Amino acid sequence: MARPLRIAYPGAIYHVINRGHRRDPIFTCDDDRREFLRRLLLAVRKYRLILHGWCLMPNHFHLLLETPDANLSRAMHTFQSSYANWFRIKYRLVGSVFQSRYKAVLVENTEYLLMLTAYIHLNPVRAKIVEKPEKFPWSSHRIYIGAATDEMTTTARVLAEAGGVENLSDIMWDQELEPEQVYGKYSIVGGEDFFYEMKEKLDTGKLPDRQAVPDVRGLTMVKPETIAAAVCAVTGATEDELHHSRSRAVARKIFFYLLKHDTTMLIKEIATIAGMSRVGMSGVLSKFEKGLAADRRLRQVIEKVRQSYRH
Repeated sequence: MARPLRIAYPGAIYHVINRGHRRDPIFTCDDDRREFLRRLLLAVRKYRLILHGWCLMPNHFHLLLETPDANLSRAMHTFQSSYANWFRIKYRLVGSVFQSRYKAVLVENTEYLLMLTAYIHLNPVRAKIVEKPEKFPWSSHRIYIGAATDEMTTTARVLAEAGGVENLSDIMWDQELEPEQVYGKYSIVGGEDFFYEMKEKLDTGKLPDRQAVPDVRGLTMVKPETIAAAVCAVTGATEDELHHSRSRAVARKIFFYLLKHDTTMLIKEIATIAGMSRVGMSGVLSKFEKGLAADRRLRQVIEKVRQSYRH
């Protein structure tokens, strides 16, 4: 059976859902959940995603993702494959971790975004895991009410729609959504005008002008040459040394690491720049990332490089 077409355009918002193969658990302990969130943060940074909400249930997950660069498919493929591979290795599994590619429901950026955020946060209550959503540590609800913080959840738009955090709980408990309001009609959730507008895009292939989406103006991916210039400025390496010289091994590895995490480049594309094989580059990056956790000075250098092109 052919995969359903996805509507993609700058600024589109999706309710993304996937569950374990045969409904098996995709999280067996808190370490699994932390690893999933770590990889989700990397995807949010790398693909410039805006994460409005999330919830990790034992055998499935919910994400509310906005895509300024219309790149959901690429972001989810990389992120989901990364976690699935890690999970398989950890538990010595063979076969699929997730039951499918994933389901992505297009969401209108109005009260529907607020309703779905409430629905997602109430998942553990409906499943009788906790009595109140604030008691569940594995959703973004605690971020919204100020009981926890993270580096990836954006709360401003939903809170504006709710009229402030003080109204959020009342609105949440009022939500009794029908399946169509959660999963959409033809994977579209919104008002009638939004539905027909999106349906027309699907039928005709027309996409809105990127510049017509206010939140997208000025949001562009970091270019490899921008990262190269920043690495050179901080480390003293030359751009030629970043690409060819082993005498600047640390600077080169920082460059490759940032290409992986702060651009949409694939490993094989980074390998081509370095004149290496994909397998070789994968090994270099894996070893570098393992050492990074124990090297505070190196993390500070990387953060200094990032600050120079993010501000």
